[in-house]
Amino acid sequence: MSQVSSAVLRAVTWWVCVLLAGCSTTSTGRHERSGRYEQTVDSATNACLRNPACYTQVGDDAVLPWLSRAASGARTVVATLRFLEAAELAQVEDILVDCAKRANLAVNERMLGEGKRPTREWCEKEVRRDARNNVVTWAMEMGSAKHEVALECARARLGERFPGSFSVEPRYFPDARTRQLRLLEPDEVRQWLADGLFHLLAGTLVPDVVIHAQGDPLKTQTAYDFKFPCANPSEPSWSPYPRGGPHSTQDQGDAYLRLLMLQIKPARVSPRWGISR
Repeated sequence: MSQVSSAVLRAVTWWVCVLLAGCSTTSTGRHERSGRYEQTVDSATNACLRNPACYTQVGDDAVLPWLSRAASGARTVVATLRFLEAAELAQVEDILVDCAKRANLAVNERMLGEGKRPTREWCEKEVRRDARNNVVTWAMEMGSAKHEVALECARARLGERFPGSFSVEPRYFPDARTRQLRLLEPDEVRQWLADGLFHLLAGTLVPDVVIHAQGDPLKTQTAYDFKFPCANPSEPSWSPYPRGGPHSTQDQGDAYLRLLMLQIKPARVSPRWGISR
């Protein structure tokens, strides 16, 4: 192959690499996703440009087999990073709201009787003490029971419709030392408890439901928390996020958005108010 032809082939190959990388920088309006995605594709592109296999093919059809392999690889990356579309997210939210309503009705009838609803006075009554002798009210008891039913409902119904694109109660640890977000496994949580590392667990994030890239809970899209106010007609709010300190205004929603690098603002899910952001 002549020097001119080799130079042309290398130039074409370089532009193909750039174009493939450019697929990742198409504007999405969401800076949270682009940082990781661009880093991945940029690394792949640089490796390609340093690899002689990218531009040492010979013959008139030399570029075509390589282009086919590159396109196939690009499709694999896109498939790996697939997020739910807007219409699919709307279906997710319909399912979560329905699960919240079903859980609310089922637990009310189980604890109070058919057709009955809790009163403010009843919600504030003590029902028991926990292992640390803290008071557990009926509001807390019912909220816990409703969460359990709603989460089982979400796990089953989302599992049928969107397998691999969601996680129920994943525990995320924003590691301040490495500045990396990682998932804690149940065995690791038990070990932290055994070691008395309660301050570390207090800073973890455990959304009820996280929507993420297919098969990758660390590439988060949005998050949801079920809220079950007991005899309170007001729209439910986020709980404080403990790591922010006693004078911090940061709440769960702010922490989810910032520390989990969500693309879409997280939402609260309640039987009466539906989706609240």
